Amino acid sequence: MMMNNSSKASHRPDSLIGAIAAFEGIQEACTLLNGPIGCKTYPAYMSSLMASHPQSVDVNYFADFYFGQPRIPCTYIDETDFVYGSEPKVTQALKQLEQNKHGLIGVINHSGTSIIGDDLTQIIQNANIKTLSVAIDSTGFTGTYASGFQDAVIKILDHILIKRNQKISRTVNIIGSTIFHYNWENDLAEIKRMLKLLGIHTVSVICAGESISNLQRASQAELNLVLNEEYGDKIASYLENKCGIPHIDLNLQAPYGLSASEAWFKAVADFFDISSETITLESSRVRKKCYPALARVSSFTSSLRGMPFAVFGDSSQVYALTTFLYEYLGMLPVVVGIKESGPKNSESIKAYLSRNLLNAPVLVNPDQYELMDYLRKTTPSLLLGSGIEKNISLLLPSPPQFIPITFPYHERVTLTNRPLMGFNGVLTLIEDILNAVRHVKYW
Repeated sequence: MMMNNSSKASHRPDSLIGAIAAFEGIQEACTLLNGPIGCKTYPAYMSSLMASHPQSVDVNYFADFYFGQPRIPCTYIDETDFVYGSEPKVTQALKQLEQNKHGLIGVINHSGTSIIGDDLTQIIQNANIKTLSVAIDSTGFTGTYASGFQDAVIKILDHILIKRNQKISRTVNIIGSTIFHYNWENDLAEIKRMLKLLGIHTVSVICAGESISNLQRASQAELNLVLNEEYGDKIASYLENKCGIPHIDLNLQAPYGLSASEAWFKAVADFFDISSETITLESSRVRKKCYPALARVSSFTSSLRGMPFAVFGDSSQVYALTTFLYEYLGMLPVVVGIKESGPKNSESIKAYLSRNLLNAPVLVNPDQYELMDYLRKTTPSLLLGSGIEKNISLLLPSPPQFIPITFPYHERVTLTNRPLMGFNGVLTLIEDILNAVRHVKYW
């Protein structure tokens, strides 16, 4: 097994996009970007695509600062503003946005306005608006999407969280999902479904399609559940220190696949001293449904066993999926790519591959050249990843079959409930794999 940390420029969204995702993940919030127009186009498009806001329909898309998009107004700073400061435009924008009656306005400095030293907190105070506003003076310049998201969430919670010592029995917060994650709504619905079966209520999903009122009540939950270490470890630690809410051990795999879902939900049940019978029944239901389909595949082909696959995603996701595909389906990992790296899950991936004598290279935040090089060398028959990996793989002489599991990916419209996480997520994964591999020449 080989680890390769990229030194080249990454195509991964940065900390600015992560901070924007934190505000856009709140239903009544509006994000004001203090920066050039070009830096707002992509996140504004993504926000509208991935998560609808109730108030978006009432916004005049062609009003000042919106530039034809319903989300993320922008101060459109130019060279003059870089010299004399952006306060006049920020003030004008804030006064206009207040008329739209948002519950929260997030004001985020672009890297350029961070450098010139504009104090957004002071500008907001001077604007004298009544709408609650939270300033992000700097998102970290070259920071990761995950770090930008977590830092912004913590600052948001500092402003809106209402600290209450009394906890609500059998309740949780869900942490570590963002609105730019692929299939995030279906995954959260599946997690909530399982929690409800266990008799557990969700107080708040932290900044992923959540309301301000539910975020304010987050201090009343008894337990925090971290879906993805990379997007939730710092938030969980913050809530534990501020509100005394413990969280599930981050050494656990994210709930992708059968064994990971069993372990993840059992840890939740054990915390609340709830019988794990429901978890056993759910796992049995899924296994019984998958078995005939897998048996039919084996009857007219050699089997899935030994089929080479590549998987690209965040470390918590990649660790669980690699384990599931290798142990349950007998498929062989030939290259593993980590986009956002969580320390616990990244180490677990390395240890797992080494323990099982698997020589798959592990690429950490690979760029497009490394992707092409390793896909060409390893020739996987199946590729799980984002639209980036898909498009690069199409340049190969024999492109692998592709299954989307992570963002950015915008080519599929999903209106049905098809999660990737949890027990019903296993059905989605098996269904997608069996339909994809019908076309694999390896067979």
